[in-house]
Parts: sequence; C-alpha cells; structure tokens
Amino acid sequence: MDPVQNDLFIPFYSATFSRKFLTERYEENQIAQPKTTSYHTCSSFMYHLQHGQLYFKHASIVPIELKPILVFYGYVQLLKACILTLDPNYPESSQVLAHGVTTRKRKKSSYRFLDDEVKIQKNGLFSHFLDKMFHVKHQEGEKYQMLTLLRHIADMHSLFTRINKEELSYQGRMTANRVYISAKILDSYHMTANRFEQYLEANTVEVTSKRFQVSDQKGQLEITLPSSPSIWRSNPWLFNYKGEIFLLKDKEHTNSYKLPELATHFLLLYNLSMICRYEAEWWGDLIHTFDGVDYPYIAHYLTIAERKIPLLISSFLT
Repeated sequence: MDPVQNDLFIPFYSATFSRKFLTERYEENQIAQPKTTSYHTCSSFMYHLQHGQLYFKHASIVPIELKPILVFYGYVQLLKACILTLDPNYPESSQVLAHGVTTRKRKKSSYRFLDDEVKIQKNGLFSHFLDKMFHVKHQEGEKYQMLTLLRHIADMHSLFTRINKEELSYQGRMTANRVYISAKILDSYHMTANRFEQYLEANTVEVTSKRFQVSDQKGQLEITLPSSPSIWRSNPWLFNYKGEIFLLKDKEHTNSYKLPELATHFLLLYNLSMICRYEAEWWGDLIHTFDGVDYPYIAHYLTIAERKIPLLISSFLT
C-alpha cells in the first residue's frame, strides 16, 4: 500500500480520538446518547478500518489473479466503518449482511466482461450504504453494465481514448468554488449557458439554497459553484485520483446515472471478485492469453481501485 494511503487512517487508531470522532458524528445526526453509543461502536469501527487496510496492503503485493478478492473485501470492511458513523446499530438484522447484488451465475462462451451486468437486490449491504451514506433509495431491480460503470470513473477515460479513440469527458480547472471548462460542452449538451446553469442545479447531489452561475468567457465557461464538490460525493462532476475535475461529454450518460463513485466501485469489484472465484477458466484465460479486449480495462481498473478507494473513504470520514 502507498505510504500516503497508509497514513490516511492513522488518527483513528487511537480509541480516544475515534470515540470523540464518533460522538461528534452521532451528535450531528441526532443519535440518542452519542457519548455512550460511541463507546459501544468504537472498537468495531477501528477494527473495520484496520482489517480494510490489511486487505489493501496485501492486495498491493499479490498477482492480479487474486487481487479482485482482496480489494473487494478490503473495501467492504472500510464501508462498514463508514456505516457505523451513521448507523451505530449496524448490522441490525441479517438482511443487511448479504452483498445485495447479483450477477449471472454461468458465463457463456462468448462472454465479455464489458457487456456483463449486475442487478441490485432489495436488501443487503449495497442498498444499506446507499441509503445511509447518500440517501439514495429504490435501486431494487436496477441493472448496471460494466462498460457504463467504467465510463463513470474519470481515471479510466485516458484508456478509453487510447483504445477506442473515444474522448469521454471535458477536463475542468478548479479554483476554490469555481470551475473553468471548455464552452464546447454547451454544444455537446445542446444547451445555452442559462440552460446549463439549470441543468447543473437539477443534477447536483448537494442540496443548497445557493445558485450556480455560468458565464461564457471567450470559449471557456466560468462556473461558480454554491460549494466545492467533495471527491466522494460529486455528481455530476467526476474526479480522478489526482483531484482533477471532469464532466462527461454525453449528458445522457449523466442523466441516466445517479450512483456515487463509491457505489460504482462496489458493483465493479463485486462482479470481478465473483468472476475471480467462480469462473476460474475464463479468468485464467483472460490473464494468460490476453484474448479479447477486456484485460486492459480490468487490469487498469484494479490499479485505480487499489489507490483510489482508501482516498474516497478517507474523504467521507473527514
């Protein structure tokens, strides 16, 4: 694991610090007896973080054959720590212990990872953390294609460009609460600057009474934001690992997709971990024969997930 990432959670490995941190979160969320409750959840919170980091540490040194399992279960542990900051009774029932996602059990001979789908179930960890952390409900029965999920991770866009000659996004430049981005995005979205303002207000996840302001400065839009988007909760903005900001070129991809990036990673890693465990022949052929087009996307994505997920979790906690 990157030494910088290793330091992300260091303060939480003090029971005194973690209890104070949890007490403050419980007070913010009006949870009864916040101080007493933090004493009960503190150890579990710290162990989830510790176990998550251990999975990621070992994921960084194992071959790609095993990496999806370690990254996915490391991520699950970190997610559970996040949930405990909002839901001290987790897990309150066995319903939230399942992953809450399903995929096709048998892969056909023509199987292609990018075309594969996962389906959301009514109960389980996925729906629970979406509800608690993002107030997103009613995902039961929704299906998500792997290609769509990968398109919504900014760090993947350079690979799409190299392989498919496909530019997926416009990169912006961010200073404080302003973003500067090519005015060509207005043509891509078939919008005026005024309509684009309304679009951003309607599609931004952060609820605020302040308004966006968009002005066209000689081919470059200056967008004044009500507040700076956070890397873990940024829709419709996308952030890469370096903290650079992007907007997808195709507004239809944005309009029809409301998942936060942490949910995107969950679905991708769930499917990859299932393939790794239960589709040994396909997984082995992928890695050792380089057949088809899936390998570069999977290998590049796993590198990104390994580096970026601890950063997203840290951003949520702090």
